Amino acid sequence: MKKRFDKTYKIISNKEICAGYFELKVKADAQIVKVCNPGQFFMISAPEVFLRRPISIHNAENGVISFLYKVVGKGTKTLSKMQSGEISMLGPLGNGYPISRSELVSESAVKSFPVIVAGGTGIASVHFLAVKLKNKGTLYYGAKTKKDLLCLDKFKKAGWKIIVSTEDGSKGLKGFITDALKEKLGERSGEPGNKPLPGCRAAGLPNFRLYVCGPTPMMKAVFKIAKESNISGYASLEEKMACGIGNCQGCAVKVSGKTKMTCKDGPVFKIEEIEI
Repeated sequence: MKKRFDKTYKIISNKEICAGYFELKVKADAQIVKVCNPGQFFMISAPEVFLRRPISIHNAENGVISFLYKVVGKGTKTLSKMQSGEISMLGPLGNGYPISRSELVSESAVKSFPVIVAGGTGIASVHFLAVKLKNKGTLYYGAKTKKDLLCLDKFKKAGWKIIVSTEDGSKGLKGFITDALKEKLGERSGEPGNKPLPGCRAAGLPNFRLYVCGPTPMMKAVFKIAKESNISGYASLEEKMACGIGNCQGCAVKVSGKTKMTCKDGPVFKIEEIEI
């Protein structure tokens, strides 16, 4: 059974990193940090708010666990006002990205080619993955405006190539990030005169991996592109959760024709098995 902890943590900081977006950092002992995996989350309490809020692990290292979140309602607004003291959290919860030890701590014998596709605050979940993966790849990141783009400096520091798009064209490519992804895959799909995308099966390298997190419309588009390009990978679903452990049955999704709980069975699933 996976270890999870229901306890209070000391708040180190809870700063607004840009308009409406906050990064919460808490002090945690080594035992807890050690069992935190990319893709997992915590259920976090806020004063005078009945239900805990599910927030993905943004990073976990050196005795510190951090969370990146957007203020969207009463719960996150109340949470954003907690600048010191202690906070109650349950976790780590859920199943994260199934990555091998060799991918996490050393160069793989056969080099892997990870591509991360993130939309909006979906970037919070995949950052922990990007830091952990030894082999660095390309981040495709889309947002409404340049004010909604987060963590670009962190990904750059971690050694990732970054492709950005905004719907209003205020930074990077104008439009949806899925358009940029599809265009890039098309350029290297093996068509006459084009080189295959490194890691794609067309290039004879079976260890290409796609990791996705963001709004449902964006993920649907990515799933379609992945199917057309014969690419496998994993997606972290963003569903409303009340309990975080599968008891309330409120975050049900269809996976391979079966009903699964996002909080307990996910939030990470194989992209070819998700039915949304």
